[in-house]
Amino acid sequence: MTFFDTGLLLSLTAAALGLIWKILGWLRLTVAPAPRPGMGARLAALGKGLLRSLAPCAAARWLRALIVDGLLQRRIASNGFYRWLMHMLIFTGFMGLLIMHGMDELTSELWFSDYAPTLDPFQWLRNLFGVLALTGLGIAAWRRLSQPRVKRTTGLQDWVLIALLAGIMLSGVGLEASKIISPHVFDSMVEDYLGSDDEAEINALRLLWADEYGVVFPVAPPRSDEALAQGRELNEESCVYCHSRPSSAFASYPLAKAVAPLGNILNNLRADLLFYYLHVGLCFLGLVLLPWGKFMHPLSAPINLTLRRGRTTSDTASAAPALADALRPIGMDACTHCGACSEHCSVAPSFMALGTPDILPSEKLGALKRHAAGRLDAPARRAFAEGSQICTECLRCTTVCPSGIDLQDLWMQSKARLRITGPHEPHAVLQQRPTRHWAKTLRSLPPALAEASRSVKICDNRDSFWGCVQCTTCTSVCPVVASSEAPARELDLTPQQIMNMLRMGLKEEAMGAEMVWSCVTCYKCQENCPQGVRVADVLYELRTLAWARLREHPEAWDEAGTSPGHEPETQGGEA
Repeated sequence: MTFFDTGLLLSLTAAALGLIWKILGWLRLTVAPAPRPGMGARLAALGKGLLRSLAPCAAARWLRALIVDGLLQRRIASNGFYRWLMHMLIFTGFMGLLIMHGMDELTSELWFSDYAPTLDPFQWLRNLFGVLALTGLGIAAWRRLSQPRVKRTTGLQDWVLIALLAGIMLSGVGLEASKIISPHVFDSMVEDYLGSDDEAEINALRLLWADEYGVVFPVAPPRSDEALAQGRELNEESCVYCHSRPSSAFASYPLAKAVAPLGNILNNLRADLLFYYLHVGLCFLGLVLLPWGKFMHPLSAPINLTLRRGRTTSDTASAAPALADALRPIGMDACTHCGACSEHCSVAPSFMALGTPDILPSEKLGALKRHAAGRLDAPARRAFAEGSQICTECLRCTTVCPSGIDLQDLWMQSKARLRITGPHEPHAVLQQRPTRHWAKTLRSLPPALAEASRSVKICDNRDSFWGCVQCTTCTSVCPVVASSEAPARELDLTPQQIMNMLRMGLKEEAMGAEMVWSCVTCYKCQENCPQGVRVADVLYELRTLAWARLREHPEAWDEAGTSPGHEPETQGGEA
């Protein structure tokens, strides 16, 4: 077997085994708190769900979702033109190369009777697709390096994917350029297609290909007008039907011209073979990695969009338990780690104060997958629990997710499970002591490391609350105050009183107020404030800063066994 055949067989086998393992995971893992249906029930529920999707009305919805959200990336377009442009360039370039070039024996050769990879327009198209993909990858790398919100969530997997795709594209350009200058490739073509071993004819053809095709021969062929004319005639007879001039390869031909002075060295090193092994090897590596992590999203994202039929609401929990349990792992694998959810996350300021990556949806989803698989150690479980408990379930992440993942449902299910298994949310611990206790405790604790590292905070900036005129509008619209029978006793302070405490410089006292810890972050206070005071943001930051201080000082916690060091009885796992 050849290198290509062996590599293709091995990589296809590895990819197939990985996909089987991934599908078994979809049928096995669960994030729900209660005992769930087994693999057989989930498989049957998925089958029934797919059959129901074939009904005309349902089929129209998922087909629309697949085209509008999957191919045209409508949701990404709504998040920004450059992000949409980046995705479309990568998608168009990569799929064009895969279909027209990588699978040409199954596609291009069947669709076009005169197809040859070195003929125009196929040669030109190959360069165009490569340049489109490289441009998109360049925008992706620039975005992840230059935009702070995206940079802080960029991980190794993101760079590996960008590097691998860029490596495939660049090695392809290098392969084509090295073949253009290679006399070995020329000799092989002469042997296969010229049908003559006359040295004078071969030299005439060499002269033409050195002049017009860019081949670098170790010894320049004898030059004469007659030889050039003969070479042109032989070229018309034997070559042009499958070989256009390389000038249409607008990416690789300039590279070939640039390295031509080093042509003899590169040809002696057989650069064409080196680039071939590199290019094909990287393609095989991409195939092997396909079922794993972010590499899986080209398959799982369309599946998730189809099963969700393009919905942007959270409705997985309303499905039959077996179907819901099957949909959730598929959704987790559909994540592209684009960071859109984290950019729109309403509790992202908590990440700035606490520094726990799992607060951000894009990072928490990865932790949730490991939690469901039982692969989180104790510190990682605590970080995951903290990120889960801080979530306010505002639905923003679900609405903006370009892969259509029902993130809201995943957070609610995992939080319900954490309420059973622990670690427990800070509210449960704080409610065991009166507010005055925590106010005193917080005053005695130094600022947390994450708190101290931020020079300007909302509740330390007088402009955030100085406009408050104590009109009590925030208190009047607050649902927490409205549901309290005795606000002064149950909540300690109302929202406008907390603003007044900050005006007096009593931040620690405000941190300990029950109102801060009971706020449901509905934002009604902030939306109705006639002075534009960021009431909800201030309350939320006070709670976050207080939690950051207490987290770094476990000795300040009570003895109820629910301190930050409390270990869960169990964690997520198989159904």
